[in-house]
Amino acid sequence: MLSFQMLALLGVGGIEGSPGVIRPWLYGALAAGWASLTWRTATARIQVSPEGIHSHGTWRTRFVSWDDLVWVRVARATGVLWEFPVAVLSDGSHVPLTGVYGLRSESESRVDRIAERLTVLADQA
Repeated sequence: MLSFQMLALLGVGGIEGSPGVIRPWLYGALAAGWASLTWRTATARIQVSPEGIHSHGTWRTRFVSWDDLVWVRVARATGVLWEFPVAVLSDGSHVPLTGVYGLRSESESRVDRIAERLTVLADQA
């Protein structure tokens, strides 16, 4: 997300060099694109439900059912706050789970919280 916003800021420099008549329209298009991308990223989320894991990301929505899921692991962790959970399926394929399931804290990661929710749902079934 930040990389896209940085590119948008670079685009502002290009807008400054455009003719004065077109400039307000370009600023409006840039602002609308920036707001749309920021909103989609802010609302991206992972939902753990009795049917499976719904991953609503910035670009696409994914669904992994419990029948196909083997486990959830962290693909890579960058820094303290961000993790990237990946669903490992029974056929050996990996499905990246885009979206947010809470920020990583000192004691517990998102994958731990997803696993805890999975355990609760399994006990209820």
